[in-house]
Order: sequence, then structure tokens, then C-alpha cells
Amino acid sequence: MERPLRPTTLALALLLGACGSQSAESTEPPAAPAEEPTAAPEPEAPPQEPAVTDAASAAFAASTRQFGVDFYQRLREREGNLVMSPGSIDIAFAMTWAGARGETAEQMSRVFHFGGDADALHAAAQAQLARWNDPDRDTYELRVANRLFAKAGMDLQPDFVTLTRDRYQAPVELLSFTPPDAARVHINEWVAGQTNDRIDELLPEGSIDELSRLVLTNAVYFLGNWATQFDEDQTRDEPFHVDGGDGVAVPMMHMTHTLGYAERDGVALLEMPYAGGDLAMVVVLPEARDGLGAVEEGLTAAQLESWTTGLPEQQVQVTLPRFRIEMDAPIAMKPTLIEMGMPLPFTPAADFSAMSNPASADDQLYIDDAYHRAFIDVNESGTEAAAATAVVMRVRGAAAAPPEPPRFTADHPFLFLIRDTQTGSILFMGRVNDPRT
Repeated sequence: MERPLRPTTLALALLLGACGSQSAESTEPPAAPAEEPTAAPEPEAPPQEPAVTDAASAAFAASTRQFGVDFYQRLREREGNLVMSPGSIDIAFAMTWAGARGETAEQMSRVFHFGGDADALHAAAQAQLARWNDPDRDTYELRVANRLFAKAGMDLQPDFVTLTRDRYQAPVELLSFTPPDAARVHINEWVAGQTNDRIDELLPEGSIDELSRLVLTNAVYFLGNWATQFDEDQTRDEPFHVDGGDGVAVPMMHMTHTLGYAERDGVALLEMPYAGGDLAMVVVLPEARDGLGAVEEGLTAAQLESWTTGLPEQQVQVTLPRFRIEMDAPIAMKPTLIEMGMPLPFTPAADFSAMSNPASADDQLYIDDAYHRAFIDVNESGTEAAAATAVVMRVRGAAAAPPEPPRFTADHPFLFLIRDTQTGSILFMGRVNDPRT
């Protein structure tokens, strides 16, 4: 396939650690092994493919939309461009939720909108991952990888290892975590490898320490061409009104084609499918040049679903800027998730006994922090995107068609989404305030 010039990448890491001193059973292999890393013992027989109901798939997709909107509402106060991956964050925290019990699990379920049927959600997540990682697909490239990096010697519950391996294709890799920064570098290198080096510093310095025990990690990489590409010869510098003000010259792409288009709730909506038809970008353009803030403030999951489904196809004259968003630093998610209603998982009182249930209270796990980072690049050919998420755990101590083709001119700040057209899951979400790199 002809490849776009720019990429989109996403990464997420959840860090879990212990409350007290290191377990006496721990061993000390090299922190960054030179040879193939050792995997934790796992049951041999894989499960049968899950029987996933439409309701379960819809519930999982709805959780990515609802959490995505909730989390975005708290990120939107940041200045400038923004990109995140609700799908990546959902997958990483669904794995973590599998190890939680009691009120810890209840708080996570409410914030992430997981619902009450854990088995159905994990089966739906497995089916979604199988779609995204289809080995027979040749129309675009999409990889979603999960891995658990565990401190050698800690006891992981066999059922948790089995579930994360079979449902989330997340093998366990053992590290010494001594010295801590060598483990951090090793995990960052794995994320970089999964995202074609688009996410090369997911875990910041100091995120791993002597009490860190487990890092649950997700990485997403997407590279796809538009079903109908823009003609590079039609791209020319035109004004883009940053923050609704005076125009600055940016490369603007042009095409006229049959695409999903509608005008609703004071916004123009454009859906541009990628080759293969499984994924599409939806651009949400406020009617007013300075209207993005009001659109963001009123954004709800129900509105997002309405905006991203069932757009009628018609001829549209499209003007869209090339843009590239690369986050300067990972998002530390802990303060936001606590504010959203899950403080308990980040305290030594958390119950992750289904993940690890050591004899000593000092070795019980809680979430130390979670980090998320994403990247997107959109041009005439298509889109490249990547993202990653990590959860670090430690021990105590996420209209009607007009008679002529309408004009969709994205010359002022707008929202964008990359969605799975079959399930409705949101892979990427963000805004463009200024297309200049």
C-alpha cells in the first residue's frame, strides 16, 4: 500500500507498586536482559473464541465513548492541540480492573463505564482486539499490543495471568526492577518498538522506583490511506484562524467527493473513511470560528454517538489542513482519575487481590500512577497514529442534501475522531487549534 508521510501513535502504562519492603522471595535477574526475556509460567490451553453478544460489543464501544468524553472534558483546559486514545486507555484499565475487587473494582467500573458483567466485557475486549489485529487484513496497518512487566519473584494470581494472556494477548515479562531506571528504559523501548518509534518516552524519569512491582502496558499503532486521497497538487497555503482570530498561512488540502456529511447542533460533520472501510475519521467543525470552546463544553457521549453514526453521504467540497500533533510529555493520569471518582485504587487501601495476594500486607498492590501519550499525523495520503498507556503498580510503603455540493472548510479550530465503523469504538480523539508544527 502507498504509505502516508506522517504517523499517529498512542501509548499507555499503568504502574503498580508495593506498600513496603521488597518480598523476600524476589530474585534479581538483569534489569534489561540481553537475551529473550523470561516469561512467567502460564497455563497451556488457550480458550475457545468467545461468544460475544451484540449487547456486549455495544457496551464495550460505549465505554470508550463515555470515558473518552469524560476524560477529554478534563483535558480540554490545556492549551493548544490535543490527542488521546480512549481505546488504548480502556484496554489498559480493563486489564487492571480484572485484578481488582470490592470497592476498588466498583470505583474503576463507574469511572470507565464497564458495567456489571465482567466476563462479557473481557470477552468483548478480546473480540475487539481480534478485529483490530486481524492478520489477514492488507488495506491498512493497525496493531494493538499489550504486555505485563512484572518484578521477578512476585506472586501473580494464575487466573489473572490466564485472563490477561487469553483475553488481552498480554504475556508476562519478568524484570528485576533493580536498578529501577533500567526497567523504565526497557519498557519504553518495548513501547517504541510497538509504535514504530513514535512513542519513545512513555514512562518519564522517576516513574519507576524500588517499590514498583508491575507495569500493565498497551500500545497502538495505525497507518492507513484515505479511501479517496487528496491530490497533493491541490494543496496550497491558505489562512487558518487560530483560536478564531486572524488567519495564519497553513497547507490546506482540497477535494470534492461523496462523503458522510451533515450539519447538526451548530457544527458541520464530515466522515472520511480509510481504505477498507473499517475505520474512519470524523471531523467536527463548529459553525463559528471561535466556537470550539462552546462545543467542547457541551460535548456528551450521546451527542458524540449521534455525530459519528449515520451521516448521509453526498458530494462535499472539502478543505482540510494537514496537521501533526505530538505531545511534548506523557499525561500523568492519576490526578484526573481521582477527580473523576476513583481515589481508592491509588491508595494502599486498594484491593487488587485478584491480581496478586501476598501474605504480607506490605506487598499488597495499588496503582502508583498511569501514563498516556499519543501522536497523529494527517496528510493527503492518509493518517499515521500511535498511542500508549501504562499503569504502574507498587506495594504500599482513562440534514438534508443541498442542491449543490456543500463546502466543508476547516479553516478554524475543530475536533477529530478516528472510530471503528463496525463497533463504534473510539480509537483516537482530539482537537486541532493550530495546524502548524
